[in-house]
Amino acid sequence: MKPVKPIIAVVCCHKMVDNQASQTVYQKYIDAIEFHGGITILLPNTAAEADNFSALMPMVDGIVLTGSYSNVSPKRYGATHIEEKEDLDRDALSFQLLDHAKNNDVPLLAICRGLQEMNVYFGGTLYPDWRTVGTFYEQHLEDSTAPQAVQYQPVHDVVIDEAGSLAAFTKDQGVTWRVNSLHKQAIDRVGDGLTVEAHAPDGLVEAISLSQHPFMIGVQWHPEVSYDNDELSKFLFREFIDHARRKKHRSTAESQGEQA
Repeated sequence: MKPVKPIIAVVCCHKMVDNQASQTVYQKYIDAIEFHGGITILLPNTAAEADNFSALMPMVDGIVLTGSYSNVSPKRYGATHIEEKEDLDRDALSFQLLDHAKNNDVPLLAICRGLQEMNVYFGGTLYPDWRTVGTFYEQHLEDSTAPQAVQYQPVHDVVIDEAGSLAAFTKDQGVTWRVNSLHKQAIDRVGDGLTVEAHAPDGLVEAISLSQHPFMIGVQWHPEVSYDNDELSKFLFREFIDHARRKKHRSTAESQGEQA
């Protein structure tokens, strides 16, 4: 018998496509989830509406907060700078999803913008642009003049905490790993209850997790790009989908118990 596939909800972003307002998710996120055994459902911003949210969440076994062209609104973390690349509806839905995942032990994988949303949700703050800080020297931002395939190549190491949620990976592969990094915003103050899982050699936080949660991990890099050929990317998606599958089994058992 084939294992039951967990249902993974992926947050959508607002984007103009052919001069029309659209809700979008890059195909690579879907491919990564389904390659590792999940079924993807896409959540448009209207999923944040109360009736829609309450109808959708019972079927969800895991959540992915994707990277995005847009950035988290400064108002979310008490900043006053002007952010030109906002997506306020994405912010609203992502924060609801984080709240739901926290309160219901739903596995959640947050990537790039998703990591930043996760940090802000738990009361942390962000650097609007790490390049203005003056203490970071790694290449955390892609060369926009290079071909896209080059932009997403690994550019710097991360140092992984051997005692954290990624400990199983370090036992087999070591504590350092080279990652791809394409971001302007970055974590400044880490949110309440969050643990730093990895950092760059220059000290910039590269991964976080929520203590006392089965699986809520955020990474600053882009594992979805190399989901089938990079060991750390494969580890992250395998662990995430495995926890989502366990969540599905628990939910099914609880439902059957209520019906008995």
